[in-house]
Amino acid sequence: MSQQIDPLVERIGLSMWRVQRKIISEMATNKELGLTFPQFSLLSMIAQADKSRVVQLAEKMEVKSSAVTVMLDRMEILGLISREIDENDRRAVVVTITDKGRSVQAEGKRRSTMLLGQHLSILKPEELKSFAEYFDMLERQER
Repeated sequence: MSQQIDPLVERIGLSMWRVQRKIISEMATNKELGLTFPQFSLLSMIAQADKSRVVQLAEKMEVKSSAVTVMLDRMEILGLISREIDENDRRAVVVTITDKGRSVQAEGKRRSTMLLGQHLSILKPEELKSFAEYFDMLERQER
């Protein structure tokens, strides 16, 4: 017996996917920052923590450590991050963000927020509040 997909749920899912792709694509056009969207996401993860291990970053990004290492190589060349051997485990590498990295991450966040604000400007203030509350509920459900 096949299960019928609610057409409204399918419509919402497709719309969310299209909007997300468009916004991410527009964020990726910020070439002035010198980072791809995945690299910027990685830089933001590093900025949130005092120190991060490569393995932890790979788990958060749901990719292999080798993929993170390639991104970190580029970010290190740009002077955005630094890597050191973990003093507690010489097999592990610890990643920290540099002052330049913090500056680039802050500018990227500012640009992303402005871009998202432009997309959400079609909503009235009360609609925007309801939209935010709805996404808060979805986020709590995922925890």
